[in-house]
Amino acid sequence: MFNNIVNVIEFQQNRNYLDLFQIVLFSTFHKIKTTEYYICTEKIRRIMYNCKSLKILCQLIVVILFLSFNNNASAAVAVPDVVATDAAGVAKAKEGMALFKANCTACHAIDKKVVGPALTGVWDRWESEDKLVAWVQNSGKLIASGDPYANKIFNEYNKSVMQSFPTLNKEQIQNILLYIKNPGVAAPVAATPAPTAGTEANTADSSNWLLWALFGFLAVLAILLWNITSKLDKVVREKAGEVVEDKTIVEKVFSKKTYKTLLFIGSILLVFNVFNGAIDLGRSQGYAPEQPIKFSHALHVGQNQIECQYCHTSVEKSKHASIPGLQICMNCHKYVKQGPKYGTEEIAKIYASQGWDPDQSKFVKAPKNFEWIKIHNLPDHVYFNHSQHVKVGGIKCQTCHGKVEEYEVMKQFAPLSMGWCINCHRQTEVKFADNKYYSVFQKYQDELKKGTKAKVTVADIGGTECQKCHY
Repeated sequence: MFNNIVNVIEFQQNRNYLDLFQIVLFSTFHKIKTTEYYICTEKIRRIMYNCKSLKILCQLIVVILFLSFNNNASAAVAVPDVVATDAAGVAKAKEGMALFKANCTACHAIDKKVVGPALTGVWDRWESEDKLVAWVQNSGKLIASGDPYANKIFNEYNKSVMQSFPTLNKEQIQNILLYIKNPGVAAPVAATPAPTAGTEANTADSSNWLLWALFGFLAVLAILLWNITSKLDKVVREKAGEVVEDKTIVEKVFSKKTYKTLLFIGSILLVFNVFNGAIDLGRSQGYAPEQPIKFSHALHVGQNQIECQYCHTSVEKSKHASIPGLQICMNCHKYVKQGPKYGTEEIAKIYASQGWDPDQSKFVKAPKNFEWIKIHNLPDHVYFNHSQHVKVGGIKCQTCHGKVEEYEVMKQFAPLSMGWCINCHRQTEVKFADNKYYSVFQKYQDELKKGTKAKVTVADIGGTECQKCHY
């Protein structure tokens, strides 16, 4: 831009203001006809020779025109504004929103610095669209090429290399930029508000009243039928010549026969509850305790797409999946200081436990021990190996733990009972293909190749043997 101004001044030294103004007019309004152009410039020439102030004004106009041309030329990354009536633009912005949430939200926000910088105006910070696309697809490569702005960002953020997204093409990156500039048009329709505690309580109360009403109706019906059968029994006995003594309803209700019937029903219910309680002993299906720090799997796994293995580091290497320590949380929360739901309240608990001062961005105290509340707990006599199921068997976490990516509060999804495990072993197909772990089962390998066996289940390779889980 400065060079352009210098060139203008040098040009002015060789040409008078009049000729310069004529050239600018001609280059700016090049659609003017030639005859009209000369007539106009002749009039301007006469006026300018007689008015020195107009010469200065024309000089300023020339400089302003060059500056504006230069600014327009430097806006290399053009991101248009989108209005709600532009169906095609809104569709692209919505696609960009989906891509942004899937790939960018772990480190970036639109209007504030998170791990990386705020993305508003990112199109103005790069000199060309190609470089911005190259940065998103492979930032390390652009840094290695010596690009000045790429290295400036690299050094500014402690030489942390941004995650590469080679699968995103140019059009997808453009859609992300479109969403960042126009987040309002891509915002989803407000969801129906979740039922409040009051409405849930009212629903539960109404359900209970219906059950009690049904129970009362059946009780009255039972009494009426019992009364009718008693009268019919009396008529039959009288016809047979028996003398039947009339009894009041109170005597009938509190008779020995009634007591025996109630004792029999009570014994059945007691035995059922004892056995059912024994079966459920130690099981906690649906158990969802409130943790000392409100950790949302829906946010971290569902929205930010953080892999389970990032926090549960030993799930592929050990029998235990490992409960993550807060030092893992600090990997991100050194930079992410505010959450979308609880603000700074819950993240402050992490800082307090780890001795981190967010204002100074450094550890100022020794970390304290922190304990999560354990949810999944198998009996001591049961052996279970996470690595066997996850690494070798290729079982997804959701198979046993449910749709964790949707849980605001973590809970126990499955009963984790013996019957539940055995049924899974009977139904689950072993993934023999390209898995050297199962190469020793040559018989099954041959049968699968010949087509004499459709599939091999876990039960086929000993998954229902007692010693597999109890030894």
